Amino acid sequence: MKLLAAVLVTALSLLALPSAAVGQSAPPTSAPTTTTPTNPGTPGTEPAAPPPSLPPGIPTVSVPTPPSTDPAAPAPEPEPPLPDPSPQVAVMMAKITLLNAQQVLDLTQAAFLMATESENKVRGARDAAQHDFDIKQELLTDAVSNAYVRGNDVGGSAPATVDDYVPNASARLLAGTAIERDRVQLNAATERLQRANAALEQATARTSQTAGARDYAQASFDDATEAVAKAGRLSNRSDVSPTVVGEPVLTADELVGWYRSEGIVGYVGGVDLPTLAKTYIDEGNAEHVRGDVAFAQSIVETGAFTSPLTTHNNYAGIGACDTCPTGFDFPSPQMGVRAQMQLLHAYADKTLRTQTLANPPVGSDPDSLGVRGCCETWNALTGTWATDPNYGPKLMTVYLSMLEYALVTRTQAASATT
Repeated sequence: MKLLAAVLVTALSLLALPSAAVGQSAPPTSAPTTTTPTNPGTPGTEPAAPPPSLPPGIPTVSVPTPPSTDPAAPAPEPEPPLPDPSPQVAVMMAKITLLNAQQVLDLTQAAFLMATESENKVRGARDAAQHDFDIKQELLTDAVSNAYVRGNDVGGSAPATVDDYVPNASARLLAGTAIERDRVQLNAATERLQRANAALEQATARTSQTAGARDYAQASFDDATEAVAKAGRLSNRSDVSPTVVGEPVLTADELVGWYRSEGIVGYVGGVDLPTLAKTYIDEGNAEHVRGDVAFAQSIVETGAFTSPLTTHNNYAGIGACDTCPTGFDFPSPQMGVRAQMQLLHAYADKTLRTQTLANPPVGSDPDSLGVRGCCETWNALTGTWATDPNYGPKLMTVYLSMLEYALVTRTQAASATT
């Protein structure tokens, strides 16, 4: 194992050399070998599995055509350049962010209205308690005044307060009288008023909190609206593809939903699709890499998880080259995804070091990787991660399809709840 790890580290370090672009190319999709039974009806035999099939809208990484040994032969025609949909990707990402902001704003607005309604009810109850307290206090004051007028107090002068007139030592003498009854009622009204005031204070605080959340959501919605407008003005005059480092826009469930909606045949990902999709999001989050775009990268690299690369738990062509189609082996699907995320992180961040990885390195060693920090965006991987001159546009084409799927499904879900 130590020898294998040393080989992996050495091989990945070679990615810094000019031949690194070749070292990242994945093999073309090929169908697994199957044997068609001569008698499908014979017990114990099964019909051959259908060959892998991808819809025409899903591009895969291209391997350069080997040069001809005939010096007179014309040079092979290069693959024509593909349009880069990065501006459309930016618009879709902004629209999904705007949709999320709208939903949050709606929720916070609803919470604010509920809190306001609750506060109004509590305020009404507090006002009723205050009114009851005022009545009870007035009754007791009248009872004390009447007792004084009738000569029941021998002090010779009017008491300054109720407590002065009815000291604790004489409370038992007043038991059963109107004064004692009114005192008990006033005490109860006082307790009710105190509880009502405390409830109103809490309700007011909740209203204030929800108002703050609503205002923050409104500001986020305004920012998202502006971001959509800005994204609509982007062009390919410069690289506007997403950064490699960042948070995913799509969820694991959306990755699975998109994949299944495409009608792809021949999945051999080594683990069930939902588990693999969740692994991409989780491992991406651990390394601060956009796991959803990395999933799109693997779609291009492996022919949507139908190529022999997947049988090696290698989903990104790590260590593959134009003459070595399978690349490196990884011990599990999770380790294959982790290796991809760690390498992407190293490509995107020149400050990354082995000790700052979220997990122990899987094959790669950022400390000795010469291309560390070379590619902050996904389009920048073209010519570095793979020799395919259309590598970035292919990644963005797949990711754009995923974003379009997610926006439609989220919009439909939002409409169903209103």
